[in-house]
Amino acid sequence: MIDIFRGSEIAKKSFERDRVYLLNHIVNNIGSIIFGYINVRIWLAVLGNSTEGMEAVTYLMVNQAGLWLVMFLPYGCYIPQKVRDGSIAFEMLRPYGLLYGSFFEILGHIAYNFLFRTLPIFLFGVLIMGVSLPSIHQILPYLITLLNGILISFLINYFIGLWSIKFLSINGVQMLYYFSGTLFSGAFISLKYYPEFFERIAMSLPFAYTSYVPTAVYQGQFSLIKACLNQWMWIICLFVIAYSLTARLTKKMAVQGG
Repeated sequence: MIDIFRGSEIAKKSFERDRVYLLNHIVNNIGSIIFGYINVRIWLAVLGNSTEGMEAVTYLMVNQAGLWLVMFLPYGCYIPQKVRDGSIAFEMLRPYGLLYGSFFEILGHIAYNFLFRTLPIFLFGVLIMGVSLPSIHQILPYLITLLNGILISFLINYFIGLWSIKFLSINGVQMLYYFSGTLFSGAFISLKYYPEFFERIAMSLPFAYTSYVPTAVYQGQFSLIKACLNQWMWIICLFVIAYSLTARLTKKMAVQGG
Protein backbone atom coordinates (compact mmCIF):
# COMPACT_ATOMS: atom_id res chain seq x y z
CA MET A 1 0.00 0.00 0.00
CA ILE A 2 2.88 2.35 0.88
CA ASP A 3 4.61 1.56 -2.40
CA ILE A 4 1.48 2.41 -4.37
CA PHE A 5 1.20 5.70 -2.48
CA ARG A 6 4.82 6.54 -3.28
CA GLY A 7 4.26 5.67 -6.92
CA SER A 8 1.18 7.87 -7.16
CA GLU A 9 3.12 10.80 -5.70
CA ILE A 10 5.92 10.32 -8.24
CA ALA A 11 3.37 10.18 -11.07
CA LYS A 12 1.60 13.29 -9.74
CA LYS A 13 4.83 15.32 -9.65
CA SER A 14 5.68 14.20 -13.19
CA PHE A 15 2.20 15.23 -14.37
CA GLU A 16 2.50 18.67 -12.75
CA ARG A 17 5.96 19.21 -14.23
CA ASP A 18 4.64 18.58 -17.74
CA ARG A 19 1.65 20.86 -17.19
CA VAL A 20 4.01 23.84 -16.91
CA TYR A 21 4.66 23.49 -20.65
CA LEU A 22 0.99 23.21 -21.66
CA LEU A 23 1.10 26.12 -24.13
CA ASN A 24 4.13 24.64 -25.88
CA HIS A 25 2.37 21.28 -26.10
CA ILE A 26 -0.73 22.89 -27.60
CA VAL A 27 1.49 24.24 -30.40
CA ASN A 28 2.94 20.74 -30.83
CA ASN A 29 -0.60 19.36 -31.06
CA ILE A 30 -1.37 21.74 -33.91
CA GLY A 31 1.73 20.53 -35.74
CA SER A 32 0.78 16.90 -35.11
CA ILE A 33 -2.76 17.50 -36.40
CA ILE A 34 -1.42 19.17 -39.56
CA PHE A 35 0.97 16.27 -40.12
CA GLY A 36 -1.87 13.78 -39.67
CA TYR A 37 -4.12 15.77 -42.00
CA ILE A 38 -1.46 15.76 -44.75
CA ASN A 39 -0.94 12.00 -44.32
CA VAL A 40 -4.67 11.37 -44.53
CA ARG A 41 -5.01 13.42 -47.72
CA ILE A 42 -2.16 11.52 -49.34
CA TRP A 43 -3.76 8.16 -48.56
CA LEU A 44 -7.19 9.31 -49.70
CA ALA A 45 -5.61 10.47 -52.98
CA VAL A 46 -4.18 6.96 -53.43
CA LEU A 47 -7.12 4.86 -52.18
CA GLY A 48 -9.99 7.23 -52.83
CA ASN A 49 -13.04 7.73 -50.65
CA SER A 50 -13.55 3.97 -50.45
CA THR A 51 -13.95 1.56 -47.54
CA GLU A 52 -10.22 0.82 -47.66
CA GLY A 53 -9.49 4.54 -47.83
CA MET A 54 -11.54 5.31 -44.71
CA GLU A 55 -9.95 2.37 -42.90
CA ALA A 56 -6.57 3.94 -43.68
CA VAL A 57 -7.81 7.29 -42.33
CA THR A 58 -8.94 5.66 -39.09
CA TYR A 59 -5.65 3.76 -38.76
CA LEU A 60 -3.54 6.86 -39.35
CA MET A 61 -5.39 9.17 -36.95
CA VAL A 62 -5.80 6.61 -34.16
CA ASN A 63 -2.10 5.87 -34.45
CA GLN A 64 -1.25 9.57 -34.61
CA ALA A 65 -3.06 10.08 -31.32
CA GLY A 66 -1.58 6.96 -29.73
CA LEU A 67 2.01 7.81 -30.59
CA TRP A 68 2.08 10.28 -27.69
CA LEU A 69 1.59 7.29 -25.40
CA VAL A 70 3.88 4.71 -26.98
CA MET A 71 6.59 6.48 -29.02
CA PHE A 72 6.98 10.12 -28.03
CA LEU A 73 8.15 9.36 -24.51
CA PRO A 74 11.20 10.93 -22.82
CA TYR A 75 14.20 9.06 -24.18
CA GLY A 76 15.72 6.96 -21.45
CA CYS A 77 12.87 7.65 -19.02
CA TYR A 78 14.63 10.81 -17.72
CA ILE A 79 17.66 8.75 -16.63
CA PRO A 80 20.20 10.31 -19.09
CA GLN A 81 19.34 13.77 -17.78
CA LYS A 82 19.82 12.60 -14.21
CA VAL A 83 23.19 11.09 -15.12
CA ARG A 84 24.29 14.39 -16.69
CA ASP A 85 23.26 16.61 -13.77
CA GLY A 86 24.37 14.15 -11.10
CA SER A 87 20.93 13.66 -9.53
CA ILE A 88 21.10 9.94 -10.37
CA ALA A 89 23.18 9.58 -7.20
CA PHE A 90 20.18 10.71 -5.12
CA GLU A 91 17.96 8.24 -6.98
CA MET A 92 20.13 5.45 -5.61
CA LEU A 93 19.41 6.62 -2.06
CA ARG A 94 15.64 6.52 -2.40
CA PRO A 95 13.66 3.72 -0.69
CA TYR A 96 12.58 2.30 -4.05
CA GLY A 97 14.44 0.98 -7.08
CA LEU A 98 15.33 2.89 -10.23
CA LEU A 99 13.00 0.76 -12.36
CA TYR A 100 10.08 1.41 -9.99
CA GLY A 101 10.70 5.16 -9.84
CA SER A 102 11.16 5.47 -13.60
CA PHE A 103 7.91 3.61 -14.27
CA PHE A 104 5.76 5.92 -12.16
CA GLU A 105 7.57 9.02 -13.44
CA ILE A 106 6.73 7.96 -17.00
CA LEU A 107 3.20 7.01 -15.90
CA GLY A 108 2.56 10.62 -14.86
CA HIS A 109 3.93 11.81 -18.19
CA ILE A 110 1.67 9.38 -20.06
CA ALA A 111 -1.39 10.49 -18.08
CA TYR A 112 -0.63 14.08 -19.05
CA ASN A 113 -0.11 13.15 -22.71
CA PHE A 114 -3.37 11.23 -22.76
CA LEU A 115 -5.39 14.20 -21.53
CA PHE A 116 -3.70 17.04 -23.37
CA ARG A 117 -2.29 15.39 -26.50
CA THR A 118 -3.89 12.07 -27.37
CA LEU A 119 -7.51 13.05 -26.68
CA PRO A 120 -7.45 16.36 -28.66
CA ILE A 121 -5.88 14.67 -31.70
CA PHE A 122 -8.31 11.74 -31.51
CA LEU A 123 -11.33 14.04 -31.20
CA PHE A 124 -10.11 16.06 -34.18
CA GLY A 125 -9.87 12.82 -36.16
CA VAL A 126 -13.41 11.78 -35.22
CA LEU A 127 -15.08 15.17 -35.68
CA ILE A 128 -13.19 16.48 -38.72
CA MET A 129 -11.45 13.59 -40.49
CA GLY A 130 -14.20 10.98 -40.31
CA VAL A 131 -12.37 8.51 -38.07
CA SER A 132 -14.58 5.54 -37.25
CA LEU A 133 -15.29 4.85 -33.61
CA PRO A 134 -14.70 1.25 -32.51
CA SER A 135 -17.62 -1.05 -31.91
CA ILE A 136 -18.65 -1.46 -28.29
CA HIS A 137 -16.95 -4.88 -28.26
CA GLN A 138 -13.60 -3.45 -29.41
CA ILE A 139 -13.19 -0.68 -26.83
CA LEU A 140 -11.94 -2.85 -23.95
CA PRO A 141 -9.69 -5.04 -26.17
CA TYR A 142 -8.15 -1.86 -27.63
CA LEU A 143 -7.49 -0.36 -24.19
CA ILE A 144 -5.93 -3.62 -22.96
CA THR A 145 -3.58 -3.90 -25.93
CA LEU A 146 -2.77 -0.18 -25.75
CA LEU A 147 -1.77 -0.53 -22.07
CA ASN A 148 0.37 -3.52 -22.98
CA GLY A 149 1.96 -1.46 -25.75
CA ILE A 150 2.71 1.33 -23.28
CA LEU A 151 4.51 -1.12 -20.99
CA ILE A 152 6.61 -2.45 -23.89
CA SER A 153 7.48 1.08 -24.98
CA PHE A 154 8.41 2.07 -21.42
CA LEU A 155 10.76 -0.89 -21.06
CA ILE A 156 12.47 -0.20 -24.39
CA ASN A 157 12.98 3.45 -23.41
CA TYR A 158 14.25 2.30 -20.02
CA PHE A 159 17.02 0.38 -21.77
CA ILE A 160 18.16 3.67 -23.32
CA GLY A 161 18.36 5.04 -19.78
CA LEU A 162 20.45 2.09 -18.66
CA TRP A 163 22.70 2.66 -21.67
CA SER A 164 23.40 6.20 -20.42
CA ILE A 165 24.50 4.82 -17.05
CA LYS A 166 27.15 2.72 -18.75
CA PHE A 167 28.17 4.88 -21.71
CA LEU A 168 26.88 8.39 -20.79
CA SER A 169 25.97 9.44 -24.37
CA ILE A 170 22.69 8.12 -25.81
CA ASN A 171 22.77 9.84 -29.21
CA GLY A 172 23.51 6.70 -31.22
CA VAL A 173 21.12 4.35 -29.42
CA GLN A 174 18.43 7.05 -29.37
CA MET A 175 18.61 7.43 -33.16
CA LEU A 176 18.58 3.64 -33.57
CA TYR A 177 15.48 3.37 -31.38
CA TYR A 178 13.61 6.09 -33.23
CA PHE A 179 14.51 4.61 -36.63
CA SER A 180 13.54 1.07 -35.58
CA GLY A 181 10.36 2.24 -33.87
CA THR A 182 9.26 4.27 -36.88
CA LEU A 183 10.07 1.52 -39.37
CA PHE A 184 8.86 -1.60 -37.57
CA SER A 185 5.96 -0.33 -35.44
CA GLY A 186 3.64 0.61 -38.28
CA ALA A 187 3.49 4.09 -36.79
CA PHE A 188 2.67 5.86 -40.04
CA ILE A 189 1.99 3.02 -42.50
CA SER A 190 0.01 -0.10 -41.63
CA LEU A 191 2.18 -3.20 -41.78
CA LYS A 192 -0.34 -4.87 -44.09
CA TYR A 193 0.90 -2.60 -46.88
CA TYR A 194 4.48 -3.84 -46.51
CA PRO A 195 5.85 -6.89 -48.36
CA GLU A 196 5.01 -10.15 -46.59
CA PHE A 197 8.61 -10.93 -45.64
CA PHE A 198 9.00 -7.49 -44.04
CA GLU A 199 5.74 -7.87 -42.13
CA ARG A 200 7.00 -11.17 -40.70
CA ILE A 201 10.21 -9.48 -39.56
CA ALA A 202 8.28 -6.60 -37.98
CA MET A 203 5.92 -8.96 -36.14
CA SER A 204 8.91 -10.78 -34.64
CA LEU A 205 10.07 -7.56 -32.97
CA PRO A 206 8.48 -5.73 -30.01
CA PHE A 207 7.85 -2.45 -31.86
CA ALA A 208 4.82 -3.70 -33.80
CA TYR A 209 3.09 -4.54 -30.52
CA THR A 210 3.23 -0.91 -29.37
CA SER A 211 1.44 0.75 -32.31
CA TYR A 212 0.30 -1.53 -35.12
CA VAL A 213 -1.31 -4.27 -33.04
CA PRO A 214 -3.41 -2.02 -30.71
CA THR A 215 -4.71 -0.05 -33.71
CA ALA A 216 -5.46 -3.27 -35.62
CA VAL A 217 -7.40 -4.50 -32.58
CA TYR A 218 -9.24 -1.14 -32.53
CA GLN A 219 -10.33 -1.84 -36.12
CA GLY A 220 -11.23 -5.46 -35.37
CA GLN A 221 -8.48 -6.78 -37.65
CA PHE A 222 -6.37 -8.58 -35.04
CA SER A 223 -7.22 -11.21 -32.45
CA LEU A 224 -7.17 -9.97 -28.86
CA ILE A 225 -5.88 -13.31 -27.54
CA LYS A 226 -3.05 -13.46 -30.07
CA ALA A 227 -2.18 -9.81 -29.40
CA CYS A 228 -2.09 -10.24 -25.61
CA LEU A 229 -0.08 -13.45 -25.67
CA ASN A 230 2.63 -11.86 -27.80
CA GLN A 231 2.60 -8.61 -25.85
CA TRP A 232 2.81 -10.37 -22.50
CA MET A 233 5.70 -12.48 -23.79
CA TRP A 234 7.61 -9.31 -24.69
CA ILE A 235 6.69 -7.59 -21.42
CA ILE A 236 7.98 -10.51 -19.34
CA CYS A 237 11.19 -10.87 -21.36
CA LEU A 238 11.95 -7.16 -21.35
CA PHE A 239 11.12 -6.79 -17.65
CA VAL A 240 13.41 -9.67 -16.63
CA ILE A 241 16.26 -8.20 -18.68
CA ALA A 242 15.60 -4.68 -17.35
CA TYR A 243 15.51 -5.88 -13.73
CA SER A 244 18.73 -7.86 -14.15
CA LEU A 245 20.61 -5.06 -15.93
CA THR A 246 19.47 -2.49 -13.38
CA ALA A 247 20.93 -4.55 -10.54
CA ARG A 248 24.24 -4.91 -12.38
CA LEU A 249 24.66 -1.39 -13.76
CA THR A 250 23.70 0.52 -10.63
CA LYS A 251 26.48 -1.16 -8.63
CA LYS A 252 29.03 0.92 -10.49
CA MET A 253 28.18 3.96 -12.57
CA ALA A 254 29.67 7.17 -13.85
CA VAL A 255 28.01 10.43 -12.85
CA GLN A 256 28.43 13.78 -14.59
CA GLY A 257 27.61 17.17 -13.12
CA GLY A 258 26.62 17.54 -9.52
